[in-house]
Amino acid sequence: MYYLLIPLFGVPLILAIFALRSRRSGFWKKWWPPVVSALLIYGGCLAANVYWQVQYGIPVLPTKADLELFLYFCLFLVFVFFIMYLVFFFVMRKPFWKMNLLFLATSSGLFLLFAGAFLGMGPFMSKVEYVSVVQSVKNKWQAVPVQASSNKPIDVTLVYSKRDCLKRCAGQPYDSLILVRNQSGQPLGIELLVRLQNESGAVIEDKQALPLKLAAGEIVPVWTEDTNMEENFWERVSTVTDERVAAIAYQFSIIDRR
Repeated sequence: MYYLLIPLFGVPLILAIFALRSRRSGFWKKWWPPVVSALLIYGGCLAANVYWQVQYGIPVLPTKADLELFLYFCLFLVFVFFIMYLVFFFVMRKPFWKMNLLFLATSSGLFLLFAGAFLGMGPFMSKVEYVSVVQSVKNKWQAVPVQASSNKPIDVTLVYSKRDCLKRCAGQPYDSLILVRNQSGQPLGIELLVRLQNESGAVIEDKQALPLKLAAGEIVPVWTEDTNMEENFWERVSTVTDERVAAIAYQFSIIDRR
């Protein structure tokens, strides 16, 4: 359902096209709808991304690889805009300055639309899904005060174990996300071994987590050798298995208390 919001990024562009065709006099009367909608939509997206950076540690921007891909896409857009300019020049029967103004507005609007969709709304949708799933687990944890669990320094839970596909999923591996919570009331450095179990309780395999340093009350994902650290933060998973993980058990050792 979140993907139904993607067309919102095109609203300012559509309103800008109507503004260009409007016969209203005065800049603000003519341009306030696209300007205000752009501020609300793009500004709201940026504010949400900054909030998630603070609350969940999710980077605002995509990975370096995604940014490089966007750079190549921008080079392609330059070629497209050049073709558009030739079309504007030979087809439109308007004064030269009006033609250039119309081309500039159209190309700028298209660039903002594609940039917003690529760097903003696309990752935004994935982040919304990630945050909604993770927050549901955090809400359950936060219902239990840390002091009430002080006899158990950490808690580990399985968030999900699913295949990343919509159809023809036979043979596809299961991606699992695991979270750990420091409920000791003090910073901890821990080593964690997670035992993955299937629906019958049989052990799928044991996974050694990467070393963890947790602030008091902090909740973070568990990364293992299966985790692709080159992926976007919100797309990373803890483990990849051939069977669905139905339950987990864990062992840990505290290596640092400070």
